[in-house]
Amino acid sequence: MFKATFLFQDGGEVAVDVAPDQTVLEAAIAVDAPVRHDCCSGSCGTCIAERLDGDATLEAGDMALPLTPSELAGGLMPTCLTRLAGDTRFRLPYPLHPAAPEPARHAAHLLSVTAASPTVHRLLLEVETPEDFDFRPGQYLRIRPPGLRAVRAYSIASRPADLPLVELLVRHVPGGQMSEWLREKAQPGDRVALHGPLGSFAYDDRAAAHLFIAGGTGLAPVLSMIRSRSDDSPALLCFGCSKPEDLFYLAELRELAATHPNLSVRVALFDTGGGAVPEGVAQGTALSVLTDADLVPGTTAYLCGPPGMINAASQFLAGNGLPLSAIRAERFLPS
Repeated sequence: MFKATFLFQDGGEVAVDVAPDQTVLEAAIAVDAPVRHDCCSGSCGTCIAERLDGDATLEAGDMALPLTPSELAGGLMPTCLTRLAGDTRFRLPYPLHPAAPEPARHAAHLLSVTAASPTVHRLLLEVETPEDFDFRPGQYLRIRPPGLRAVRAYSIASRPADLPLVELLVRHVPGGQMSEWLREKAQPGDRVALHGPLGSFAYDDRAAAHLFIAGGTGLAPVLSMIRSRSDDSPALLCFGCSKPEDLFYLAELRELAATHPNLSVRVALFDTGGGAVPEGVAQGTALSVLTDADLVPGTTAYLCGPPGMINAASQFLAGNGLPLSAIRAERFLPS
């Protein structure tokens, strides 16, 4: 029997005994330790922790993991695939107190579906029992529309203070069950099933500065964090989309920057299609509008978007001296 010790963002500490036939996450779940998790198969990234010391092995086989080779080499490990060969300490990127609520089943009514852009839907839901539904900025939920077996995961863009209203951003996928439901069948008043909150993507209120890098609908959890900020530390949002038809929330982001003096916003468009770039939008990527000078000491970075963007941003940030523990990413791979 070995011991896994979890160190939380707020300095909290929880120790768990891990038997030889258990993964670290299995041992944590067995004693109700507040280690966030979802798929338990290594694909969602929710249970990833940073190994600080000790002897732990990753049993992933040939499966794809939502981690880059450099992140694995740096000590990031999905605890659902991790076994111990000695006492080991892990760092988690969220506080012990207040702990996020346990995921549960909920129901909500669809208030509206609007087009944020030709390729992005904005959903506004009203949770039936908001007193039982709570979440932390950065978390996601799973939604199942009426009459569909499909369940999809989407990050929450709204603030906890906005409950019972929940805002989601959904990218249109041609032929996708959710996309077709939104375009063809969804009606105000439809009752949808929810499961959540889920995820370990979390805001670091100890950081001296904050850097948000988002691509496409990866803007959603970042928006929730920015909208919920109560501190006055400087923050920079770098947001990128691929094509003009993918660009959305430009007016909302400008208003957010105008009403938050310590927030700077930069928007980039990768492929203009030969047309003019909208005013205030750079040609490039969310990463290309970032400079070395933006990485001030004490910065925590938050990444959410396509895997290629996350990998490139992680490498850039690490190469410019940002420690692994200061780089947070929302990751998901299909199971």
